[in-house]
Amino acid sequence: MKKNAIILAAGKSNNFAPFTYEKPKGLFIVKNQILIERQIEQLIEAGIEDIYVVIGYMKEKFFYLERKYPEVNLIMNNKYARFGNIYSMYVAREYLANTFICCADHYFLENPFIDGNDLNQSYRACTYINGYFEEFSVDYSDANIITGCYMGGEDSHAMIGHGYFNETFSNKFLELLEEEIKDFGINNMFWEEFYAKHIKELTLSMKTYENGEILEFDSVDDLREFDSDFLLNVDSDIVSNICKVFDCHPNDIVDIDIINAGFTNVSFKFTVGGEDYVYRHPGGSDKYYSKRSNEVYSQNYAKKLGIDNSLIYIDPTGWKISHFLPNIVPFDLNNPTHRKQLMDAIHKTHEIPVTDEIKEFDNVVEGKKLITLACATKGDLFREFKEMFDKIDIVNELVKSEREKYDIKPVVSHHDIYYPNLLPTSDGEFYLIDWEYSSVNDPANDICGLITRYDFTEEEIEFILKEYYGRDLTPLEHRHIMGQSILTALYWISWPLFRSSMDEEDGFFLLTSFRYIENHIDDVIESYKEL
Repeated sequence: MKKNAIILAAGKSNNFAPFTYEKPKGLFIVKNQILIERQIEQLIEAGIEDIYVVIGYMKEKFFYLERKYPEVNLIMNNKYARFGNIYSMYVAREYLANTFICCADHYFLENPFIDGNDLNQSYRACTYINGYFEEFSVDYSDANIITGCYMGGEDSHAMIGHGYFNETFSNKFLELLEEEIKDFGINNMFWEEFYAKHIKELTLSMKTYENGEILEFDSVDDLREFDSDFLLNVDSDIVSNICKVFDCHPNDIVDIDIINAGFTNVSFKFTVGGEDYVYRHPGGSDKYYSKRSNEVYSQNYAKKLGIDNSLIYIDPTGWKISHFLPNIVPFDLNNPTHRKQLMDAIHKTHEIPVTDEIKEFDNVVEGKKLITLACATKGDLFREFKEMFDKIDIVNELVKSEREKYDIKPVVSHHDIYYPNLLPTSDGEFYLIDWEYSSVNDPANDICGLITRYDFTEEEIEFILKEYYGRDLTPLEHRHIMGQSILTALYWISWPLFRSSMDEEDGFFLLTSFRYIENHIDDVIESYKEL
């Protein structure tokens, strides 16, 4: 009987960030072998001549497999970022027959594909796990037929490793899949969830393996427990960078832990020599809205001026290493100390020298660039919001004329003043972090970035502006800062629109900034007629 295999390799494996920002998990080297290559060679050893690998994330890094292994055929899943692996099964559906179903990151101590399945039964590999687990758990009959399948479990058998579909099972699975793939929520499922939905129509046996025979690594620490030399062989610029900065060995890097913060980068905490640090790795689309040379210049000055003492090293390519700050407390604008620390940090930022090393940033020009890119997937946003853009153009000309008339000089601007970048500590320190948007801009730009991204009342806005100036504003100052706030708000509309057009997380301030413009732009235009 001719059998084939489908290897699912399209996903991103976020648990292994930041290393999966450099290569897919299936291409990691474990015990001196590339994970997916070890599995392919085990399949070939078992006589499998047709192996279909479904790729998506960093797909081009798998292209060499077809050249290296004549048995391998690649299949593209271009919707991997939005859908579950059931969609990878769908794009490979024509090859479902007598088929092993595998994942690229599985590690089998012994070859499981030489399985002695003389009756050609469909089965799912399972292992008994003590304690709580997040894999799919199963109920089963005395004949080892799976009768229930659930997300997560405790002290029971879990679906670990591969599956096998015989042709009868594949035909029924495919019939159901083609009927339902467009139904709400189906294409977001794992294939095991889809199976569980139809468990009365699809019969799978449970094929048991001892704990440890099949490995599915859930984290970097999990993998390093199995292969202590993983960081030596991962071929990672990130590891090389850390070793260069600290003059250390890869195995000196311990306790890697992803920090779920920031929209344009991935950051992780790590320990070297008993001290905790943070590594920031630049994100994929950040080139559209940040200029790293600006960041390097202003970040180094921010350290020199005591605005951000956490910096250890920043590289022109975008990666940086900082001290980990363990005693951070939430920023509270109603706390007089926090408020003063913020205002002082903004004023110090504006003292950074304006030189040729840091470039100017035009909120309207750059905002419209991002919106133009977003139009590719969102339709003509300029037409949809034509009235708003026409008014913004009027405000832009009025503010530019005002700068020229009153000789309002540009300054170095942080350009990303919002709560996640404001880090007070329990011992009274304060850090203004993340300088990737820094640039030369209007001196009102930073405080405008704060007032336009939160739902402040008019009274709260006036209070913040008075705190920023340290006094009552003159009518000219007030008019100018409100005019600039419209231009700043435009940028903080364009940024999330672009991000969402790329299927990336887009922050929380799109609607808030839009409302700010809607609520203030007419009054701003009118104010320029009064002075």
